[in-house]
Amino acid sequence: MFYQLPIFENLCPSWEKVLHLGVREVFPKDSRIFFTEDLVDGLYYIVEGSIEINLHTIHGPEKVLFMVGKGCIFGEVSCFIGGDAEDASARTRSDSVLYYFKKETIERIIAVQHPELMLELVQTVAYKARMFTELLTDELISNHFTRVCKMLVYLVRFREIRIEPGQKRVVFQPDMTQHDIARLMGVHRVTVTKAIGELKHRGIIRQFSKKCLDITDFPELLRLVESVEP
Repeated sequence: MFYQLPIFENLCPSWEKVLHLGVREVFPKDSRIFFTEDLVDGLYYIVEGSIEINLHTIHGPEKVLFMVGKGCIFGEVSCFIGGDAEDASARTRSDSVLYYFKKETIERIIAVQHPELMLELVQTVAYKARMFTELLTDELISNHFTRVCKMLVYLVRFREIRIEPGQKRVVFQPDMTQHDIARLMGVHRVTVTKAIGELKHRGIIRQFSKKCLDITDFPELLRLVESVEP
């Protein structure tokens, strides 16, 4: 799977077999799971739904660091580093079913009896670290238009859309809006809207909504991305 888009799913499937060691919690859409003042002594595993991890700053609206979906864990940094989650919080993007595992349970039972789960946890952290490195590189060397193009390419690959040789048109349901892309990039929505408008003007994009991303010339979109790769 392609993980350069800051969305993670199904990285920790083995955690399903230890759900009996966690506490089941249900959260409706738009719930805050933990806040900056909360002490966190464990982590969550997602059985259903999706979560966005937000960074809070004094310079403006919160920024989405990344999103996690079914089959993934989150909160591992706060769990193992300790203290409170000073700058970050989690919000449900949809109705979600989570299991909370206390740090004590992870260290005394899961790490001892199920080492393969800890390997999945380490892999998750590694994927996130690589993603942050790539996004930082993009911010340093790419303009906003190119970054939007990359986000669209990453989204196609993340959704595992099969592209046949010579195929130009790609249509699918992204389950993300232009506003979502803007929040992931840390820019204003108008920046993404302008980039999408330019892609429409060039005949590369026909439509971009939460229910439909219609790319009319995927090879050209890919060329725009690859032409600025270092």
